[in-house]
Amino acid sequence: MPPARRKPKRNKGAGKLNNARHEVGVDTPEPTAGSPSGIHHLEPEDGELFEHPPTDIGPNPMNRRLALRNMDEMIDSVKRQGVHTPGAAMHTELFMEQYPEWADQVLYPERTYILGPGHRRHAAALAAGKPMLLILRDQWAKDRTVEENLISENNDRDDLSPIEQALQLDLLRKRGMTGEQIAERSGYGNRGTVSKFLSLLVLPQEIQTEIHERRMSHSDGYTLATIRDSDKSNDTAAAHELQLQAYGWMRDEGITADAAKSRLKVQATVFPTRNKKIEKPTKPQRDEGGNQQRAADVSHEKHGTNAAEDPIQPDQDGSAAGTDTSIPHQSTGEGDSQERQRQERASGTGVDEREKQTERDQVTAAEEASQRRGLACRLLLAQERYASAPDLSVMLINAVLNQLEWQDAAALAHSWLRELGKGPSTERPSMYFVEVAASEDATLKRRAAFAIALAANELHTTRQDPHWDDRARAHLQFLITNKAVAYEPTEHEQELLGLVSSEAQ
Repeated sequence: MPPARRKPKRNKGAGKLNNARHEVGVDTPEPTAGSPSGIHHLEPEDGELFEHPPTDIGPNPMNRRLALRNMDEMIDSVKRQGVHTPGAAMHTELFMEQYPEWADQVLYPERTYILGPGHRRHAAALAAGKPMLLILRDQWAKDRTVEENLISENNDRDDLSPIEQALQLDLLRKRGMTGEQIAERSGYGNRGTVSKFLSLLVLPQEIQTEIHERRMSHSDGYTLATIRDSDKSNDTAAAHELQLQAYGWMRDEGITADAAKSRLKVQATVFPTRNKKIEKPTKPQRDEGGNQQRAADVSHEKHGTNAAEDPIQPDQDGSAAGTDTSIPHQSTGEGDSQERQRQERASGTGVDEREKQTERDQVTAAEEASQRRGLACRLLLAQERYASAPDLSVMLINAVLNQLEWQDAAALAHSWLRELGKGPSTERPSMYFVEVAASEDATLKRRAAFAIALAANELHTTRQDPHWDDRARAHLQFLITNKAVAYEPTEHEQELLGLVSSEAQ
């Protein structure tokens, strides 16, 4: 009597299907699509490895892939060898029962199985006409852990873009999980990593597309996502406008995301309404009889039709300097105003006032430029990389060799570093730098030295204004060319650099 045929062995993840087929007398190494091999006439158990026709397997709506990339090579491999790395699947009916909120988004509810991880392998099996190798994971649906298992499977795959990974993590956030819980469930390390991925989803669609298509790095995208509007929000229309402006500089000028962000900060802090050119007083003109016209009349003719676009600059005491509030050709009740005006012109009083106004305009322009440069210096000091070694050496030499500058430069550098929260909390500048010198923090020492060098050059530049020497020009040129700041010089500074011509005085 022949021995009874042995019951087929179940292979729980071992992948030794050919041996099992041979033992039960079924030898079909290449089963046709649509007809399962002999061993798989039995219903697979949870956790079991099995093959199944890809046409009876549906995609998972939780899969956040936006595209299947590099498929040609995978399809060729599957045609030659079959699917040798298993995907994961659940019974479709069970998935829809456990996830009713996703049921309406299941594309093929009539198919037996629905995928977990393995969408590229499934697409390749369909294209190659080969069976799909799967592990049954019904327990994922029962435990409602499909999202995190999708993420855990995919988070190290190069073919997933940062945006796709962020969309996958967002599934867990929508379930109310905290950053720590998402990191633990998904295998993304820590809350900070999760937060950086999720922040990409607040960016404008144009920037998200750049990141998804890998024309912008994840880190640059995160930097842009930290740009906020005046209300400290990064997902409003106003924030998106700033983010797109920074992206435009990156694209057009080749600067880094950090430099673009710094430029926005300089622009918003010192000039909230963007740079405005300070108009120089117009040279007095003469009429046909050789008499000078009043500067106020010339200014009125030039600006009268566009006063709202070029507001009068207030003087330091808050008043509008250089303006004439009296009505021309009208008596004030204290005598003939026209006669007084003629007397003023004859005595030169009007000319003196115009000269004083010119000086006030120059002082205002110099002060605004100095404030803006000071902010740029602080932004440089906030970076971890300050300047190249040759640049820093030259700057330090200037500071060290000009001993009279040292005390003031140290005081200014101390104020910058304290504002940034760098170094000890000592209030006296001299003691602050003594403590820095005695510390073992090499980075802090280098930052402090750089701060003194910057401060010395800034003080020198401010004192030289408006007659800059080579050192002052080199200081501004350093701020302009440093990619961490990408400083934009004001009209006043451009004139001093010779980049634009001043109007005739």
